[in-house]
This record gives sequence, C-alpha cells and structure tokens, in this order.
Amino acid sequence: MPVLGGNGHGLRVRFGESALTRAVSTLERDVEETILAHLHAGDVFYDVGANIGWYSMLAARAVGPSGGVLAFEPSVLNAAYVQQNAAVNHFANVTVICAALTDRDGWVSFLDKGNMQSRLDKDDFDAQAERRARKDQKVKGNRPVPATTLDSWLAQTGQPPPTLVKIDVEGGELGALRGMAQTLEQHGPTLVIELHNTALVVADFLDTVGYRHAPIEVDVPTRHAPGQAHVLARPADRSD
Repeated sequence: MPVLGGNGHGLRVRFGESALTRAVSTLERDVEETILAHLHAGDVFYDVGANIGWYSMLAARAVGPSGGVLAFEPSVLNAAYVQQNAAVNHFANVTVICAALTDRDGWVSFLDKGNMQSRLDKDDFDAQAERRARKDQKVKGNRPVPATTLDSWLAQTGQPPPTLVKIDVEGGELGALRGMAQTLEQHGPTLVIELHNTALVVADFLDTVGYRHAPIEVDVPTRHAPGQAHVLARPADRSD
C-alpha cells in the first residue's frame, strides 16, 4: 500500500497484521518524531522487534546510503515483510536478522498470539511471571526461535554498533536490555523503548547503567509512565 501522509509519506509498505492506518495517518507520531530527530546521515539504527519494518523504513530513509539499519525480528513471516518492504522501497541499507534479542544465547520458545502481540515464552522478573500466570494465555502456536544477546551478536559478527536502538518486544524489554549492557557501556546508543507494564524494572536498569530517561508521550517520571508508553533514554554524561 502507498503511504499517503506523515513521516512515511511516499513509502510503499506491506503491512501484514500491522496497523493499516499508518498508510493514511500515524499511530505514534511523537515516537516517530523522536526517533527521526536523533538520526542523521551515516547513523546506524537497530530495530529490535521490527515487526513488518515500519520504523526500519523510516530510519533507512533518514540515515541514507552511508548509514545502516539492522532489523531484528524472530517471526519468519514478519522478517520476510521487512525484506520485501526494504526491497520495494529500494533500501539497500537494511539488513534483516530473523532472531530475538534477549539476555541469553540459544533457542527460546516464541508464542504466536497474533495482532502484533507475539512474544518470547520467557519471564524476566517475578512480577511479570505472576501477572502472566493470572491471564488467559491463548496462543495460535508455539515454536522455537534463535535468540542471542546484542553483546555477543556484535562480538561474533563485527557489525557496526548502533547509534540508536528501538526496542518493542512485548514485555521482553528487560531481557533485551540486559543482553546489551556491554554495548550500552562501550558505545552509549540512544534508546527508544516501548514499555509493556515494565516501567519500574526498565527504569531501575537504566539507572544502573547510567542512562537518563523519560517517557516520550507524557510528562511524568518513567516509573509513573502508562503501561505502554515509550521511553527515550540517553547516557547521563552526554552533553548534547
């Protein structure tokens, strides 16, 4: 479908189960504007939980041919959509990695819950496990997917480290952050994190690694952010 307005104007995107309204409007304008404001030509954008690659496409255009986009997506179907969307828009700077980023290397069960809610079958803290145990966990399917930490993936592949990392992993934020602790310390990328009732643990982790942080959509401390707010985080010692 052609995108008729917003930051994606002019793109052609196959949406799959993702929100079709992006073709004519925007669902997360503040988030899009924040990401684009922190990307420049030649930067490297990591899209963790890329889905069909909406943010990957916006970033590919922003960083240009001299920059790069690496899209991590454990769903084979969605990873294929990212590849197709990059190809139809002639973005040669997009690389798709069909794997999950978390705090362990190996294989992890992936729960197909549909409607953009699929996630790893893994709990990262006690309160999350208790909350999920109380909920109806209907799934369409369950299959193993490759998983890695960002720290080990960078060490093994020699890829350029990220300038900005977007994380949208349906409750797996803490696991993804734990797995990139060394990357955060050494390279200090900007982070944009979608919360999924994980505000307290995400804020605690960011404090531990020396990042300052605040929600994008609301003017409250991260710990008081709504369940699915987005958080912008940057190293506390960065002068800009």
